Order: sequence, then structure tokens, then C-alpha cells
Amino acid sequence: MMWMFRRYTIHRDGDLLVEDLDPAGKPLDPEPVAPEDRLPVELVMLAPDDPQGKAQLLDLLELAYGLESEGAAEGETPPSNPDAGKRS
Repeated sequence: MMWMFRRYTIHRDGDLLVEDLDPAGKPLDPEPVAPEDRLPVELVMLAPDDPQGKAQLLDLLELAYGLESEGAAEGETPPSNPDAGKRS
């Protein structure tokens, strides 16, 4: 079975950057974009490289988006960062 091992990041100008990674997490053909020109958000994923794996990946991303956008709409802090927004 073939596997997708990819990193998705966003360039500061809004372009989506997609890099295929080796099993150690190093880009096979790196994008010529310096880290400081990327937004501080990235998604690294490992999934089977077949139609079912891609469908399951989309389902997972939709669920994650629903969780994050639901909390943001209600003014809640996402569970991954419970201390964000608290002032001491």
C-alpha cells in the first residue's frame, strides 16, 4: 500500500504550499520558501494514498474544522490551547 506523507503550510501571500515528505519528515522536493515567509500553522499528515484514504482525510479535516469553528463562533477557546486569552 502506498502512503501519503505530506506537509501543508500557507505562504504569507496566501498560497498553499504542499510538500511530500520522506518517512523521517524531511521534504522530498522542498518549496523554495523560507520559514519566516510561512504562516505559523502547518498540517503534517500520514494517510493511505488511495481514494478511501483521501475521503477519510477529508472527513477528518471537516470534523476538525467544525470543532474549531463552532468554538470560535461561541467565543470559546479551542481545547488545544485552554489558557489562551486568559490574563494573569
